[in-house]
Amino acid sequence: MPRLKPTAALIADVQVRFHDRHRVDLPLLVDLARAYEWRGGSPGLADRFAALTEALEAHMFKEEARLFPMMEQGGSSLIGQLIDDMQAEHAMHTAAVARIQTLLSAERAEPAAEAQLSALRAAARKFFEDLAEHMRIEDEQLFPQFARRAS
Repeated sequence: MPRLKPTAALIADVQVRFHDRHRVDLPLLVDLARAYEWRGGSPGLADRFAALTEALEAHMFKEEARLFPMMEQGGSSLIGQLIDDMQAEHAMHTAAVARIQTLLSAERAEPAAEAQLSALRAAARKFFEDLAEHMRIEDEQLFPQFARRAS
C-alpha cells in the first residue's frame, strides 16, 4: 500500500490541482456551452454547467472554510458528519455530470455549430476526468484518514 501524503500536503494539492483549476475551467465551460447554444445547439447545456459551477463552488467553499482547517488541526467530533456531507455532495456531483454527459453524447450539431460542440465536448471530458480524480483522492486518501479517527 502506498504511503499517504501528510494531511496538510494532500489538502494543498487538492486546493491547487483541483479547486483552483475548477474555478478557471468551469466559467470556460459555461462560455463554451453558451457559444454552442448561440450557434443553434440545444438550449439548456449552459444552464446545466452554470448549476454545476454553483454547486461545486459551494462545495469547495465548505471544504476550504470548514473541513480542511478542521483536518489541519487534527479533526474534531464533527468531522465525521462533515465528511459524510461532502461524500453525499460528491454523489450529487457525479449524478449531475452523468446527466450532462448524456446530453452531450446525444447532441447533434448543425454544421455551423460543429466546432463549438467539439470544443465543448473536449473541454467537458477533461473537466469531468479532473473532477472524478479530485473526488477519488478525497474519498480514498483524505477522508479515510479522519473517518477512522471519528469512529
